Amino acid sequence: MKKWNRRECLRAASLGLVLSPLTGLAQSTANFPNRPIKIIAPVPAGGASDTAARVVAQALGASLGQPVIVDNRPGANGLLAIQTLLAAPADGHTLLWTLSSMAGLPMLMKSAPIKSLADLMPVSQVVNLVYGVYLNPTVPAKNIAELTAYLKANPGKLNYATGPLGEYMMAAHYLKATGTQAARIPYKGGAQIMPDLITGQVQLNFGPLAAGLPHVRAGKLRLLATVPQRMSGVQDVPSLNEAGIPTEDIPLWNGLMAPPNTPREIASRIAMEVAKALKNPELLKSLEAQGLMAIGGSPEAMSHAIQSATQSWHHFIRDYDIPQE
Repeated sequence: MKKWNRRECLRAASLGLVLSPLTGLAQSTANFPNRPIKIIAPVPAGGASDTAARVVAQALGASLGQPVIVDNRPGANGLLAIQTLLAAPADGHTLLWTLSSMAGLPMLMKSAPIKSLADLMPVSQVVNLVYGVYLNPTVPAKNIAELTAYLKANPGKLNYATGPLGEYMMAAHYLKATGTQAARIPYKGGAQIMPDLITGQVQLNFGPLAAGLPHVRAGKLRLLATVPQRMSGVQDVPSLNEAGIPTEDIPLWNGLMAPPNTPREIASRIAMEVAKALKNPELLKSLEAQGLMAIGGSPEAMSHAIQSATQSWHHFIRDYDIPQE
């Protein structure tokens, strides 16, 4: 039997230390998923982002062979959802439905549990949202030019509702671009905004197209413009860009993130399943009906999207002199 010298023993021990984590990683990815998956949604049930999360969750569940449930944790513009994610094991069985506006949280909130959204593990972009500019019909304006003229003639008279921070960014961008004023009324999400918008407690909202479109068709609201582009089904409604208000720098996507230290292989596996699901014609039809456009993509592409959204929020906070809360 060969006797190993000290150098050979150290080399073998070192190789064992290197291989054992890799072996454990291979086993963890091979066994994924081995129980139901939870998607934490930072929005109330019933809104456009929640609907998108549930449509994708159902498709992922069928693809991965495990139930995928959506757990709504609205509040504090997404901080509660992030805190819930950080407390979960980093094994891919808990994910965060991430709004692009959440990239601004660490800059806006003193109590943010992360320094940057990039501290989490990126998984995949999922959808882009199309937004609408909604107006209560009691306001005498039928297009963006008339709305701008009304606001200039009545500074501060109208209240505008915002749910997620992206709606705040869009409304503030419009007000600054037009030199107008209105009072901001924050809400948790579109499901809470729409009843008050219809009754006139608030008069203006820049929100997801799907949230207000049924009320527009029922004659309860006016749709003055869409963002960032025209959308099928309301092709006669111009985009905000066409109305002379640029919106190219406003990120409007939803995606998936995982806890820090989640194995990259698991993140890539989930991203692959998302991309596969987004090729399903029925799922695409369901998303489009909600004013959502499928994206998909790798963890690396999601990382780039986060960097871009973070930069947009940095500029927004600086240019609009928004204080931390």
